[in-house]
Amino acid sequence: GAVDYTKDFFGQRVNLTVSGQLNVETHACALGDVYTFGPTFRAEYSFTSRHLSEFWMIEPEIAFADLTDDINLAEDYLKYCVQYALENCAADLDFFENSPHGEKGLKDRLKNVLQNPFKRLTYTEAIE
Repeated sequence: GAVDYTKDFFGQRVNLTVSGQLNVETHACALGDVYTFGPTFRAEYSFTSRHLSEFWMIEPEIAFADLTDDINLAEDYLKYCVQYALENCAADLDFFENSPHGEKGLKDRLKNVLQNPFKRLTYTEAIE
């Protein structure tokens, strides 16, 4: 019989893809540090504000890296994004800082991110 898509998760026929990570893992072995950036689709049955069915994601792959390398890459990438925002999005940051529902001191907190190393701690330390 025919599929009744009205009872399906999305309520209509859809096609889901996997991330580019499956391909880029092999590329990392030949090219070193690589990444993908693109849409991600998930069919998770969830009604919370923390679960999305579709979003854009960056997926770095670094060959022969350990956990410390991965943590350093994440910190470097976040700091790059913050620096870029401070240098190229000043008007937007001013708006977010000064609007009635904005965050006072936003730019100072962003600068603090750049000026200080991220704290590293074990899972056990985080739980305690």
